Amino acid sequence: MANGAERMNRRHGFTLLETLVMLTMVIAMLGGTLALVSLIRTSSQHATADGLDRQEIRRLANDIRRDVADANQVEVDGSRLILDFSDSNSRIVYDFGSEPAFARTVESTDESVQSSDRYLINKSSQVELRLQPLSEDEADSDRETSLVELTVALPDRPTKPIQILAAPRISP
Repeated sequence: MANGAERMNRRHGFTLLETLVMLTMVIAMLGGTLALVSLIRTSSQHATADGLDRQEIRRLANDIRRDVADANQVEVDGSRLILDFSDSNSRIVYDFGSEPAFARTVESTDESVQSSDRYLINKSSQVELRLQPLSEDEADSDRETSLVELTVALPDRPTKPIQILAAPRISP
């Protein structure tokens, strides 16, 4: 009989307290997992945006270097880089103050737009555009030669700006 009484007192489930402790632990683990997933997602979004900014800056640098190399006259007007070509009736204008992106416009001599392009770089980027004259021994006597210096500081890296240098071709 004692054996039967022991079997009746033995329980086959969980108490309310055990269930609450288990639910609390599961909720804490789920909360930690969700926070980690959110952090990874945010990090991934920042990395993607940074990669796209760098890709656009690389494209901008390639275009500026090509255009400046072929230009006969280079001029900076505020946030605009103006490139004139003697062999064609066009000029190229880079506008670094345009919203929402930087712009490259090819204009004919009558200032009608032949084509335009946009560089989708973070609009919060700080841009500095300068012309630096080349030394006399490097300068071509036919034309004024200047080195174009464009500095782009992305908002997430303001202390490490990206510098683009472009110079016209110098004939021997």
